[in-house]
Amino acid sequence: MSNRIERREFLAACAAVSATASLGGIAYGQQAGFVPGTITLDASPSGRRMLAEFMGLSFEASLIPGGAFFNGSNRALIDYVRSLGSRGILQFGGPNVDTTAYAPADLASLAQFLNAVGWRAILALSLGAPVFGVADQASKASQALGEQLLAFELGSAPDLRFKDYGSFLTAFRARVASISANDPAAMYAGPATAAHPDWAARFGQDERPQLVMITQQYRHTGGEAALRIGVRDLPKSTALVDLPYRIEQIVSSANNMSNALWALDFGLELAASGADGANFHDDADGQRGPLYQALILLKESVDARFVTRQLQTTNNNFSAYAIERDNGTRVVTLINRDSNVGVTVNVNASRPARNPRVRRLTALSMDTNQVNVVDWQTADPAALDVPPASAAVLTL
Repeated sequence: MSNRIERREFLAACAAVSATASLGGIAYGQQAGFVPGTITLDASPSGRRMLAEFMGLSFEASLIPGGAFFNGSNRALIDYVRSLGSRGILQFGGPNVDTTAYAPADLASLAQFLNAVGWRAILALSLGAPVFGVADQASKASQALGEQLLAFELGSAPDLRFKDYGSFLTAFRARVASISANDPAAMYAGPATAAHPDWAARFGQDERPQLVMITQQYRHTGGEAALRIGVRDLPKSTALVDLPYRIEQIVSSANNMSNALWALDFGLELAASGADGANFHDDADGQRGPLYQALILLKESVDARFVTRQLQTTNNNFSAYAIERDNGTRVVTLINRDSNVGVTVNVNASRPARNPRVRRLTALSMDTNQVNVVDWQTADPAALDVPPASAAVLTL
């Protein structure tokens, strides 16, 4: 009965939010618990570009065999991926990759799926299987996937499998040598470590000629301070070897609004700092839950340049990002990760706004997995309300 009550209250709240937006908005700042905020944008974009293929999902490689999920007929999953963007990267890896093998039929089905969604793939191969067997898998994958294959990864989280970097590199090189005998054009990504982002710089220097990308996994626990610092250092490491990088297998133990807002914030932070993409872990079930809803907002900033912004507010859990599309449209993403304090924002775009509209992500609390996207409504950039536990995308 409690779940039904929660659901009923959630729908009522969402309806109230939608009705409020359609009427032009309640002045939340006049209510207790709301504080003012000011965002000032530079006149011209000067930040990094969020690439067209930034959007990404990570799946368990063990879901490929059998073709039940990744095939040209799985309309639900195809529509799910395509709704997140016309371009992106799918990464297949995970803890079972060393015991996963792909049959020719599996790879043919995967090729059909990739063709249907228009995204490319990073495909992990075993670091535990015999060398010649891995080479045979790589050859068949290259033939089946063609240009849809961005790169191979060897293993997943090798820092949890090997005692040190040197042992991993020896195993990596043995398989690359065997793969190259049949497929000299094969390219690679890595090292895809779980907790040692410092391996990235060494790996990039040691294997630069055959690498297309540096990859790093990320598990969000709330206590991953050392990993976060390492990820923030990746732009320096990858710049030394002139390689792009993606953060993959981004996973959180929570499936709720708190995680959705964190994912939206983290994705934009990565893009602004120079990452070529972010691959959030997905179960391939096509369920459009909190994370999916956050990614719907994230995709609004793809293929555009960041605009420097100045943010002033007393809410320390409030963040903002701004981009400018090639057609001149500006998109400001506002994220309120505070459970109690709302913000009424005055957005100074440094130029007249063009048909300002807002799209919202709302929920009753940080802990709920029932979230709602309130579709585009007219907005007032001078007094835009962002309630607690919510996000908003404003176009100008």
